[in-house]
Amino acid sequence: MKKVLLSLFIVFGILSATQTALANVYASQMEISNPDSTEFDGSFADGSGALIWFFLNDTATAVTIDIIDTGSSSSVATIELADLSRGQHAIPWDGSGTESMKEYNIQVFAEQPNASSTEWTQFFDSGRIFIFTRGVATVTDQTDPNFGLTFTSNDGGPLETGINIYNPDGSFHDPFLVAADITSGGTIDYGTDAPIFAHLDAEGRIFVSNKDLGQIMRINRDYSTQVVIEGLTFPKGIYLEGEGEDFTIYVAADNQVLRANIGTAETFDAANMELIANFSGFLPHQVMLDDDGALYCTLRSDNSLGSDGRGIRKYDISGTLPVTDNQASWFLGEDRTFIANDLLLDSGADPSTSADDILYFCTRAGSGFDQDGIWRIDDINSFFPDTVRIVTENTFYGADDNINARATMDFDAAGNIILMENSNEHVFFFSPPGEGATNSFTSTSAEAFTVDEGLVGIETISSAIPSTYQLEDNFPNPFNPSTTIRYQLAASGFTQLRIFNTLGEEVRTLVYDNQTAGTYSATWDGLNNAGQQVASGIYIYSLKSGDFFQSKRMTFLK
Repeated sequence: MKKVLLSLFIVFGILSATQTALANVYASQMEISNPDSTEFDGSFADGSGALIWFFLNDTATAVTIDIIDTGSSSSVATIELADLSRGQHAIPWDGSGTESMKEYNIQVFAEQPNASSTEWTQFFDSGRIFIFTRGVATVTDQTDPNFGLTFTSNDGGPLETGINIYNPDGSFHDPFLVAADITSGGTIDYGTDAPIFAHLDAEGRIFVSNKDLGQIMRINRDYSTQVVIEGLTFPKGIYLEGEGEDFTIYVAADNQVLRANIGTAETFDAANMELIANFSGFLPHQVMLDDDGALYCTLRSDNSLGSDGRGIRKYDISGTLPVTDNQASWFLGEDRTFIANDLLLDSGADPSTSADDILYFCTRAGSGFDQDGIWRIDDINSFFPDTVRIVTENTFYGADDNINARATMDFDAAGNIILMENSNEHVFFFSPPGEGATNSFTSTSAEAFTVDEGLVGIETISSAIPSTYQLEDNFPNPFNPSTTIRYQLAASGFTQLRIFNTLGEEVRTLVYDNQTAGTYSATWDGLNNAGQQVASGIYIYSLKSGDFFQSKRMTFLK
């Protein structure tokens, strides 16, 4: 039910009306550690280096890691990798390019071929993992340390009752179950059919509905809980909007949609909630707003989560409230939406208008029908919108097989759809159609790290300003295990000292930074950018600073 603000991704090109983003693969959960996986101690002086960690949500044919100086926003070291699988990776790094008492971020560029230019493509199936998921929310804010993690509200079964957390590749996070129900060894009472739906506010806190207890509950960053609203009648779908003083909660409760302008308050009295919609012929199940503030509701026959569908309707709530049954701007009946559960909104390139919004919903059609799947409504401002199915049940299971009436979905940071399907209890990832041959995404770590002691292999020999640029012969040469390269700079400037093989392929970046005029010494230990020892042979080292460029040869012997 989350909006995807695609203005964040316009660096990837102009989007077509049927796409959520031009990136499928992305890296997240970036961090640095000591080589033994303990917390990074801030020092490269001992030569032991560090490990750079990240998750890929899918396979990548090319990955580039840049270490970014937070002060200058420039890259000081680059590691080039190829053909990495989905999952977590730990890449060795010796600390090249860093300086003492400076702060750095990790930036990861990931790229892969587009699977299709016209169709949504399934690229992950967890297999049956016995989910009883009622709501899903993925962290898409790169400034949040939880970036890339998926939080789900789970109601029983082997995964127990509470909030389950998944890594970006679909694996179980550690911890996996948090804010657990009393039946699962925790201290929280969610009721008999809860928690349901799960949505994140601007602070990264999780909101869920407790249908039978009549509550809206917040799970905080430390996984403690707070009942925010109580005294509701069968609350189900929720929608969160704004932040700070403008923070607002919309709730589908029994036959009504209510609004709480909660602001920064910890709790809100249900008696003071504003009545937005009041229905008599059906019950709102899930709710959301588009970029113009119009209200959308999936409708059901009763308050049970598996009840029959009654269509999807759009309402203008900018005028007199509450709106009622037949005041809809448009409606799609159950003959076209079947049992519709969760909603997603793609906000398009301009989040200030609904003109480019696309609405998605997942649906259960039942046995004997092949209409289960994920659907799109991309003409939401028409009086007679049409629906297009983007993922069929045959994609899921290869045949006519039901999707649960409780199935729930969300977008990840790159615009892929994550679907929690409860009939056969699988998790699926679907990538949107792409433009061109490849798609790519650049992620930056939410938290910076500080280097207390830089790599001793890069030393300033003299700060006296030389009259000329010079790249000296390395010594010793041939060498094993390491060699020293001295050079001098006649003026300050962006400087690159790189090592290549005889095919012209970069092997190692020793210096990639702004340096002042002076004489320097760099040490190469025979390792490549991935921390692997190179083969015996001839290598070329080159110095570029300002308009100066020079290369020389050296020989590594094992």
